[in-house]
Amino acid sequence: MKVKGFTAAAVKAGIRYQDRLDLGLIYSEVPAVTVGMFTTNIVQAAPVVLGKKRLINGKAQAVVVNSGNANACTGEQGMEAALRTGSLVADALGIDEELVQIASTGVIGER
Repeated sequence: MKVKGFTAAAVKAGIRYQDRLDLGLIYSEVPAVTVGMFTTNIVQAAPVVLGKKRLINGKAQAVVVNSGNANACTGEQGMEAALRTGSLVADALGIDEELVQIASTGVIGER
C-alpha cells in the first residue's frame, strides 16, 4: 500500500531472532500531525517517556519501531539508547530529532 508523502520500510536486523522483520521505519516528507496512545502503567519504558515528551508539539516526521526488546526497566541506559536511536534516525533522514518517535516491544529489561 502506498500513501502519498509517506515511505515505510522494514528490515531483519536480528534484534532477537534471525530471519524476522524486527525494525521498521515510517517517514513523512513533511512534519505530520501526530497523536499517541500510551500505557497507563506507572512503569513506563524509555520510548514511552520520550514519546510523550515529543508529542507535546503535536508533530512527527518519522517513527522507528523495533521488536525484540521493550527497552523497559532499563534506567538511564535505556533512555540514552532511545535518545541515540532518535538521533541516528534524524541524522540519516536530515530532520530534527524532536520529530522522531520511537516504539519498542519485546523482552522487558533489555534495550
